[in-house]
Amino acid sequence: MRLLLLSISWLLTVSSVVNAQCGFDTAFSANRQTLVMGMGLNTNSQAELLIIPTVVHIIHVGEPLGIGTNISETQILSAIEALNEDFRKEVGTNGFGLGVDTEIEFCLAKRDHLGNPSNGITRSNGSEIPGYLEDGIKSGNIGIGADETEVKASVAWPRDSYFNIFVVTEIDGNDGGNGTQGYAYFPFDNVRDGVTLLYNTFGTEGNLKAWTNLNRILTHEVGHYLGLYHTFHNTNSVAACGTEVTCETEGDQVCDTPPTVANSGCLTTPACENAQIENYMDYTAQDCKNTFTAGQTARMRNTLYVQRISLLNSISCTPISERDIGISEVVCPEPVTCSSFSSPTVRIVNYGTQSVTSFEVQATLDATDSVSLTWSGELASGYSVQLELDSLIVSMGDHVLDLEVNWLSEGQDDWIQNNTKSTVFARENLEQCTVVIEPDYFASETTWSLMGENGDFVMGGGPYDNDDQISIYSRSTCLVDGCYAFTVFDAFGDGLNFGGGYQVRNTDGDIWASGSGNFGDSVTHLICAGPVPGCMYSFAANYNPTATYDDGSCYLSGCTDPVACNFLPAATTDDGTCVYASFGCAGDLDNDGYRSISDLLIFLSIIGSFCN
Repeated sequence: MRLLLLSISWLLTVSSVVNAQCGFDTAFSANRQTLVMGMGLNTNSQAELLIIPTVVHIIHVGEPLGIGTNISETQILSAIEALNEDFRKEVGTNGFGLGVDTEIEFCLAKRDHLGNPSNGITRSNGSEIPGYLEDGIKSGNIGIGADETEVKASVAWPRDSYFNIFVVTEIDGNDGGNGTQGYAYFPFDNVRDGVTLLYNTFGTEGNLKAWTNLNRILTHEVGHYLGLYHTFHNTNSVAACGTEVTCETEGDQVCDTPPTVANSGCLTTPACENAQIENYMDYTAQDCKNTFTAGQTARMRNTLYVQRISLLNSISCTPISERDIGISEVVCPEPVTCSSFSSPTVRIVNYGTQSVTSFEVQATLDATDSVSLTWSGELASGYSVQLELDSLIVSMGDHVLDLEVNWLSEGQDDWIQNNTKSTVFARENLEQCTVVIEPDYFASETTWSLMGENGDFVMGGGPYDNDDQISIYSRSTCLVDGCYAFTVFDAFGDGLNFGGGYQVRNTDGDIWASGSGNFGDSVTHLICAGPVPGCMYSFAANYNPTATYDDGSCYLSGCTDPVACNFLPAATTDDGTCVYASFGCAGDLDNDGYRSISDLLIFLSIIGSFCN
């Protein structure tokens, strides 16, 4: 994990610590005088419960919701629940440990920065930001990947009213694996302020790595966001164990966390005898951690009162209404479609505090053709459901699709402003490309991408959930004429060696590419949509095997002089290899400088005679 601590006014010092399990932390020292005000050890119940409005930004690379880096709502909610269990030391949970109840809670925002109902979750495709698809986000703007400011500015809500959590695909090009798992900032007046985490470290269920599935990386980074240093801060050697003279200004500046060097695993005999290996702010394994001390609690609460006080004055956690369902997004159709049929697909969110048991969704194409669907069940507060309606016939050209959701449960919808949404799209005469993926037993190792001729990202998917019961995934898009590179990747390097396979199909259902088995780290197929111009002469230097018509561009090197013995009529570029009669031209039997019919007659006249 990387910690970035910045003062609001100036950057003071830099130090770094390497930990093989949690990644790499770089610390920028903050304004310590402000941060240590009122750091008494209050072990009694706090004066008030402090509630922090929180928004989670999922920055994926184009996968459908719940697939790969576009993690599910269940995973997101499990992260906030586990975070509260740790901060509140809740009995009967993994958060019930040796520490104290901080009486700090986190709630997913109930209203957005524009005053509209919200469930505290945003989703965006970051693949169009330069560098994000390849390497994820650049931590502290000093690593590799997409510019951190650009990524966060595209999604962040005002830091004065919201605690922003950015859930990303990669950090510094770590492919969602080892290295930096997350990082945070001390109070910092900048759009980058907040906590940044890998998608597979966030939560306790869903698409997670086994060693991060207790959500302790989030708890650790939130500790930094609220002003805590590592417990081993400024303790560089075992010789410093127990040597603090003024605990308020030395080490981590908290008096009830003994000096220690960084610990890992769950040591029974740590390097420093009194080290709190159970402390959330050490580098020990997630199974060990269960503690915020009273001193750390006082420091975090002081940070809220002094430097993040605006969060406590925000009304973002106050719901707008009890009964409210709304349309959050139109998933289908996309802005451009190439199919004669379209199945309107919409995501409905319960923004209210009361569960919804039934509602109706209606889609109307060009104010004429309509389809509708009635949903029943139980949609809890903050949750959403994605619904696909029956298909509508779509002609060529521009279209408008109007959608509406109507409350059918007991009572009525108290906020109707989000009940309707319109989308404009066009059907064009393009080739439809459908990618079908059936991951093998190790589904989380599989990803894929479709790239244009200039390296532009078209679409992609994965990694998939090993425990997901869905075994086949399908995605479609429209392709303009040209050639594309379809690549399937395997993180372990053994392809789809344990079952599964893939196909790429065109509009007619013909298979453009397919494969299975062990292809190593990756396999790439070239697929082409529409008529492809090129040289179709197989002996030409620029022969294009994917061309569907010859564009006259063929060029062939050879002897272009018709007087030469080796004249090549098809050659377009002379390569300097011409051979003439004076050099003993093979086949020029009459030695006139040409291979002609007279040479053939001479050959026929002597055929069968003895050689001298």
